[in-house]
Amino acid sequence: MNATPPEPRAESPEPFVPDVLDADVNGRIVDVAGRGQVNLREGVPADHAQPARRGQGWSSRRQARVLAFQVLYEVDVAHHAPAAVLERLLGGEASSAATFADVDEIGSVIGRVPADGVEYARDLIGGVLRNREEIDRVIQERAPAWPLRQMSAVDRTVLRLGLYECCYQHGMVPIKVAINEAIEVAKLFGSDSLPRFVNGVLGSVVASEGKSTR
Repeated sequence: MNATPPEPRAESPEPFVPDVLDADVNGRIVDVAGRGQVNLREGVPADHAQPARRGQGWSSRRQARVLAFQVLYEVDVAHHAPAAVLERLLGGEASSAATFADVDEIGSVIGRVPADGVEYARDLIGGVLRNREEIDRVIQERAPAWPLRQMSAVDRTVLRLGLYECCYQHGMVPIKVAINEAIEVAKLFGSDSLPRFVNGVLGSVVASEGKSTR
């Protein structure tokens, strides 16, 4: 007697928490810097289907932003040289400063980045690092309840990247696109509350500077 196959479950990618310090034997309960203990599997049934490759269908610009996030995150956490981190990630090696849930290679996250995407990632990385002091000042001004040193490295990095595109790439990248893309990076790497936080901070900065999101 043939059993009726079960209906396929909707895919639901798990949130990625890269600043993991320690984990239990099942990799579920982890100590996360600045956040305490987090259950990576909470609310996600064990038999959920694995999500499709996250980089499929992404534009080269989105791939560049995700790649830039990876580099800037590792520079912030481990103080590694950005050029060396970028070259290593492009070579397909997993980051030594980050732990990916169910991901063995950086290519599984962003796919193969085309040449124009790599070039844009370099622009983003260099721009954020050159202007980080001013960017951090703006973040602190617009989110005074969250001192930068107390934010997780994920939160800081997403905000820095988003603010750079909003404030320094205006004219090259529409502000509405820059904000939306920062939110997408926040969804991919941050907690459930991070996208709303990023939207609020970036929206506040844009409004204060009188920039149009159109």
